[in-house]
Amino acid sequence: MRLNTRLSALLALSLGLAAAAPATLVLGSGTPTPLPPSVIGGFNYGNWMPVVEAKKDLRSVAPTLLRFPGGNVGDENDLTAASLVPLKSNLELLTTGLTPPALMVQTRVFGGKPGAKNQPQDAAQAARDAQAANLKVAYWEIGNEPDLYSVNRGDATWTAQRYCATFRAQRQAILQVDPSAKFAGPAVSNTGDKAASFLEQFVKGCGDIVDLLTWHEYPTDGLSSDADALASVSVIDRDVKRFRALMDSQSGNPLGYTRRTPLGVTEYSLSYVSGRPRHLSDQVGALWAAEATLRLAENGASVAAYFALQATGGHGLVDLAGIPRPTLYAFQQLHAFTGSGLPISSGDPALWTHAAQDGPLLTVLVTNTAAEAHSLTAALPGYQLVGGKTFTQKTVDDENEMIRLPLADTLDLPALSLTRLVYKRQ
Repeated sequence: MRLNTRLSALLALSLGLAAAAPATLVLGSGTPTPLPPSVIGGFNYGNWMPVVEAKKDLRSVAPTLLRFPGGNVGDENDLTAASLVPLKSNLELLTTGLTPPALMVQTRVFGGKPGAKNQPQDAAQAARDAQAANLKVAYWEIGNEPDLYSVNRGDATWTAQRYCATFRAQRQAILQVDPSAKFAGPAVSNTGDKAASFLEQFVKGCGDIVDLLTWHEYPTDGLSSDADALASVSVIDRDVKRFRALMDSQSGNPLGYTRRTPLGVTEYSLSYVSGRPRHLSDQVGALWAAEATLRLAENGASVAAYFALQATGGHGLVDLAGIPRPTLYAFQQLHAFTGSGLPISSGDPALWTHAAQDGPLLTVLVTNTAAEAHSLTAALPGYQLVGGKTFTQKTVDDENEMIRLPLADTLDLPALSLTRLVYKRQ
């Protein structure tokens, strides 16, 4: 009995050592994937955000696209010349000396009160106001989450067919002002059965005139386990593939299947419950957001806008007092992910890996989704490791700089961390 006990202990020890063997990075040989800047650094922006109080931190992520006015604000407020004034001021604060971000502007579609400026002529006036303010609009997104107008706003007349007719009318009005304008929609609230059905019906009727097919991704309510919440990022892979297939299908998109319409996710975050900070302003929410962004870029999305840039309940890279959240650190890591994506793997399912080649530099992002540290052999044939940084929830809580990693062959990646490794081609 005593011998069997010792053998069992030795076996358990050997299995533990085997499990602890470092993972190894392996670059694949697939075709490089261009990484659209308008995916890696896109955010929803609204005039309620005190940008001036957090200018330094927000500039550190160098926004590449801003969607305005962001979320339900566009459903509830008129888009006027006055509303463009703070937008323009904050654009200057955020981007002076940087490459200006592309701008997506939502028109008002839902009219919750008499006199609401949600008619085609109001969309045309918004286009004239944008021109007068010297704002270059990359896309006009017609409305926001119209699939919810009948549910959350109690107006059952808002079907996909009515929205499609409104889309056509507002589009035509804006084109009279700006013949080069491009249009996005339907910006449905999520990708469950009802929202997906709304999007599909819209495509049947308006697939010939939408220049960017858009939807939103909010897979949880903030109450899932950390593991389940992180695993929900797989919806990104599923949805980009199925909506690409929809747009290219003659039966699904009879009017526009030959156009190769780009795809965009104009709101995304791990949880849709803005008032619950769990899985929004914590480390799990940040790791999910980074992974979702990377998968959108690699799977072929052309536009993405994280919700939100700043201080919107639990959403935002910093809070109202300008205190950084983990998502700020996550998007700082993503800021350097430029060039062309390359396939990369580690053999460890707990480690999510992504690689981007930009000239002689190779950037590798590694997310450790496990609740304990994992080791990684960082060596890559033909490359020299020249730098590495990571962060954890504690890094953010202490408002510290990111953790610099040693230039060693084997690295210990902390639990629930996002690491950026930079290599130089030899």
